[in-house]
Amino acid sequence: MAKKIIVVIGATGKQGGSVANTFLGLPGWHVRALTRNPSSDASKSLAAKGAEVVRGDLADPSSLAKAFENANAIFLNTDFWEVYWPAKAASDAEGEPLEGASIKAFTNETTNGQNAVDAAAAVPTLERFVYSALGPVARASKGKYTRSMHADAKAEIVDYIETKPELAEKTCLIYPGAYAENPILYPRFDPASGKYTIHMAIKEHLKVPIINPKESMGPFVRALIEDEAPGTKLLAYDSYMTMSDVVDRWSKATGKEASYVVVTTKFLHEKMGLPYELLDALDAVNEFGYNTGLGLIEPHQLKNKPQTKSFEDWLAEKDWSKELSA
Repeated sequence: MAKKIIVVIGATGKQGGSVANTFLGLPGWHVRALTRNPSSDASKSLAAKGAEVVRGDLADPSSLAKAFENANAIFLNTDFWEVYWPAKAASDAEGEPLEGASIKAFTNETTNGQNAVDAAAAVPTLERFVYSALGPVARASKGKYTRSMHADAKAEIVDYIETKPELAEKTCLIYPGAYAENPILYPRFDPASGKYTIHMAIKEHLKVPIINPKESMGPFVRALIEDEAPGTKLLAYDSYMTMSDVVDRWSKATGKEASYVVVTTKFLHEKMGLPYELLDALDAVNEFGYNTGLGLIEPHQLKNKPQTKSFEDWLAEKDWSKELSA
């Protein structure tokens, strides 16, 4: 029996790499890894494992049409930050408002996403389309918080999928939690107090979904493609815990006492230099909840829940001696 073809966009990234590696281990699938640089070490590694590595660029619709030929499944993740951070650095250097960096990244990501959606909608063999999404911030907050455009860009791409009814009928959405490696989840040493502390603008009782994308995205995407009905929207996480729990697990793994201090986003912006591109989303979560009203299911509701490592296990496996001495 001929193998089915899955096209993985961004196959050398954290999410796409996990998806590619998962499907490379499944006997019924042929992995076509889409990358802008087929000669990179990451691309060569995928090829050595049996992937068909092809050049493709979300900004080049013609490359997508060729890469998507005869595909049975497509995984799409779009990138806001590759444009945002260089644009922000340029804005900082020129003393310009940071909103320009967000708008530039938003435009780039939505254009790329729409290119991929258009190309996928034209594939007659396609059975399943999976997009890695985020919940809207501006819409969820009724226009109160409008500066977290990284989330709103992905929400706009979701809306665009809905304008293609035939593709929408084949689509599942995956909403990954906070990355386990995200620095905001870890206490920092405060020389003044001699203690480790997390300063964060998330209420202590609010639960945060956490995922290790390099290991867990692939198994969750496999479940959406092979087991679940189209239209499924999954909140993907390994652990779902409060920030107080995060600190407790970190202390257990490192042997260092730490505390959690709730501060305002204004404090994080003025004292720690974090942009409101990141911070508006935190205010929205505190006030309106996390991905409310999107109709998401959770991992335990999947027909075959993947067995992924918990955040506590992930912490326990890290070599903290090097990081704490840095």
